[in-house]
Amino acid sequence: MPRRRLSPFKIGVVGTINRDTIFLPDGTAVESWGGLLYSLKYLCNDGRAQIIPAVNVGADAYGSVMKILEGFDRIDLSHIRKVPEKNNHCFLHYHDQSHKCEILKGSVPPLTYGRIRALLKCDLVLVNFISGSDVTLAALERFRERFGGLVHMDIHSHTLGRRKVPGGYRRHLRRPPHWDRYIVCADVLQVNEIEFELLAGKPFSRRQAVDFFDRHAGRLTYLIVTLGAQGCLAVYRRQATISRLVPAIKVRGVVDTTGCGDIFGAAFAVEYLTTGNPLSAARNGNRLAGLRVGKRTKVF
Repeated sequence: MPRRRLSPFKIGVVGTINRDTIFLPDGTAVESWGGLLYSLKYLCNDGRAQIIPAVNVGADAYGSVMKILEGFDRIDLSHIRKVPEKNNHCFLHYHDQSHKCEILKGSVPPLTYGRIRALLKCDLVLVNFISGSDVTLAALERFRERFGGLVHMDIHSHTLGRRKVPGGYRRHLRRPPHWDRYIVCADVLQVNEIEFELLAGKPFSRRQAVDFFDRHAGRLTYLIVTLGAQGCLAVYRRQATISRLVPAIKVRGVVDTTGCGDIFGAAFAVEYLTTGNPLSAARNGNRLAGLRVGKRTKVF
């Protein structure tokens, strides 16, 4: 179990930075940068760790992205790489706060083992699937074999398939291939309720979450199911498997939920690495994600 450290530790981050065009339920359109930037912003603002992202950025977006990242504190930008492909541009049409249609244009290549190998020196690596194909399975498995720290995995958009449509790819929910090989690379697995149901093949319940954890734990230490306004369910093992519902903070008005899962994962990871307490980490994740939903979409 990690103990509180006096010196700063290192958190590696794997994922993709998107350009987002977001159409809110009231018809408002907002242009912003998103994806992994939400995780990076909150990790850097926290100030307890040095942040080392490994990210491919399209040549068309590289200058704008680097200008944003250069304004962050305690971040190592040496593993941000410009690639010739067009950067990911996600068009999100929200029907309500929980249901949306996504069209993806552009696509940077997934990270290989050579691109994430430098993160072996980190204490924790946050793998946040933004595009769904952010890192190859072979790279992730090879990294896991050699890494002695913690891996926090937000399965997120890895549950989204792609269907060719005019002008891009429409993303749709599906049970991803080889999902079980992905999750055994994690110490902490983060899913939302819908993602849990896709992986488990059963409706979400507290009992089903415990059963899923027991059947697929492997080296998994914690299963975190985020539940929106209800908070999150933390499942872990001591002598027996334990499940704890950690309530969300009270929010007067939900303005926008974009980036809440990314913020939750970042806040959980840094608090857990600092304290070794999963419930404290879950409360920190709920608190910061809750602060996000009351704000307008445009953060970057």
